[in-house]
Amino acid sequence: MRSFSKIQPVARKVRRVAILTHRSGDPDAICSAFALKYLLKRLNPRLSVVIGTPEGVNRLSDQILSRFDIDVELNPDLRDVDLVFTVDTNNLQQLGPLATIIENLNRPVVVIDHHYPHPSMEKYAHTEFCDEKSPSTCEIVCKFYRQLGIKPSRREAAALLVGILYETRYLRLATSKTLLTVADLVRRGAKVEELHSFLEVPIDDSERMARIKSAQRSKMLRHGGWIVVTSEVGSHQASAARALIMLGAHLAIVGSEEKNRLRLSLRSTEEFYRDSGIHLGRDVAKPLGDYLHGTGGGHSLAAGVNGSGEVDNALKRCSEMIKELIGKSKGRKYT
Repeated sequence: MRSFSKIQPVARKVRRVAILTHRSGDPDAICSAFALKYLLKRLNPRLSVVIGTPEGVNRLSDQILSRFDIDVELNPDLRDVDLVFTVDTNNLQQLGPLATIIENLNRPVVVIDHHYPHPSMEKYAHTEFCDEKSPSTCEIVCKFYRQLGIKPSRREAAALLVGILYETRYLRLATSKTLLTVADLVRRGAKVEELHSFLEVPIDDSERMARIKSAQRSKMLRHGGWIVVTSEVGSHQASAARALIMLGAHLAIVGSEEKNRLRLSLRSTEEFYRDSGIHLGRDVAKPLGDYLHGTGGGHSLAAGVNGSGEVDNALKRCSEMIKELIGKSKGRKYT
């Protein structure tokens, strides 16, 4: 990944910058945007920076906004900005109502992300800082601080650590580099023991019901020895998919359909990715999104798809794609 020092001359010249997260921004998106804002203001103290979160943030992030006193705008005015950053945003459609504005905005766009690059973002990117090997976007922003020789404040370090803990599932998905980054943030004043409550939100009844319904409606298939489960619920698809993984599935696909609009969430175990080599974002969600006339992308173990059509057909097509990929994989299992 190129050095962030390339942005330094630009950041010192511009007057107004917008940092955009994906819609319903999660802690990795919010915390990386927050830390990036103050890194840019170190380079240019007179810089005006707005953080845009189209369609708001999720429940965890809402708590983080309050704890760190972070100001965000749901629909920022981009007409007078000189430069736009997107963080943790895999494809243009994840910007929700701001996607059309970006398409017609004659301003440089800098993409910062740890997902598999999507063509829709590459098309409008002036500069990309994408590292698929990084477990979180916050870790990429930490690297920017190091490249510029700037040390994060205690508040910035704490926010970055919250984002890393969230995205790595409390370091379960961490790399050796992640642990070194965490150690550096702790040296800057972030305290892990004080941050647990930032990522704790009780599950409400609607989410509990979605998980239970997804189990009741699940269909189990075996492909090459792997247990693949599909299901359908009206909301909380990602949570339902995680629950199916906890119940024993190697791969879970949960979809919903409303007025011919589809949404699918995919989750897999580390074992499935390691032994099959199938990357959910790159190998499944991206081509499935294209097939459904929408968008798809994500991580190796977690991905999402938006499109149009009937959910039954989408789940069937997704299952067929996975079966084909497992058949081609070298590390498949047999019963």
